[in-house]
Amino acid sequence: MHKKRIRSFRLKVVATLLLLTLPHSAYAWGPTGHRVVAEIAQRHLTPAAQAKVSSLLAGRTLADVANWPDELRSDPRFNKYKPLHFATVKDGITSYRGAEKAPCGDLVVAIDAFSAFLRTGSREALYAVKALSEKSGGMGTCNPQDTEPISPAMALSFLVHLMGDLHQPLHVGGIDHGGNDVIVNWMDRWTTNLHSTWDDEMVDYERLDYKEYARFLDHASEADAAYWLTGDTITYADEAVAMRSKLYVFPDDSKEKKPAKPGVPVVYRISYEYVGVQRNRMREQLLKGGLRLAAVINGIFQ
Repeated sequence: MHKKRIRSFRLKVVATLLLLTLPHSAYAWGPTGHRVVAEIAQRHLTPAAQAKVSSLLAGRTLADVANWPDELRSDPRFNKYKPLHFATVKDGITSYRGAEKAPCGDLVVAIDAFSAFLRTGSREALYAVKALSEKSGGMGTCNPQDTEPISPAMALSFLVHLMGDLHQPLHVGGIDHGGNDVIVNWMDRWTTNLHSTWDDEMVDYERLDYKEYARFLDHASEADAAYWLTGDTITYADEAVAMRSKLYVFPDDSKEKKPAKPGVPVVYRISYEYVGVQRNRMREQLLKGGLRLAAVINGIFQ
């Protein structure tokens, strides 16, 4: 009996350490995925939009700034922006419209706020999202520290990044932090979580740099492109909700997988079958994200 207690305690310790060491990501697509979305968008900008983008970004491209919002993680003053990288629609709710809204803002409202600010120049459009105010409201508020006012260049960089986030489907997540709480074994090589698998492993497994990958993907038919550009930010978020259940099917797992022991998390296996099933969905999301980002920017700078 004493040995069983020790073994049970050890299993719980291992499980806890495993969960603590996994990356708890709130940042969609890895650097490559974000640059792919941005590069596709750059290829579809109108001449007027290209000129404005180049002016705002001092000659840099959309891909050059696509990962800047993630780089802010090194400065705790900008922790207030973290909730803007995702939205939560709990399981059983079919649309973002019916979901409980985050008090400081989320991915959907942030995209619309940055778009409105770039289109109108009105800072009131930003202030509609509490986390986007530069004035501190004090500890415990959405904006605990003063930050520099968001410039048009910063807003454009955020817009590029967040439109990428919106098309990584686990960034409109349910009750498991967008798959961060789902532990997986990647290709029998290392342990990670489902969210990070979609962010990084599956994109990097394609073995293409972002420009090669953008060229490879950027062949949508006119009919598909026209169809994908209908709707709005909420429509795009709802696409992620609709496909969510399909992302949690793990065909590489043993059909006779035994239930996890108490205190030990289930580890799902992701290998060739899962990647084969999800690859086209991932590619389509990257392409949609790029085409839709271009349409938003073209509309702003028409």
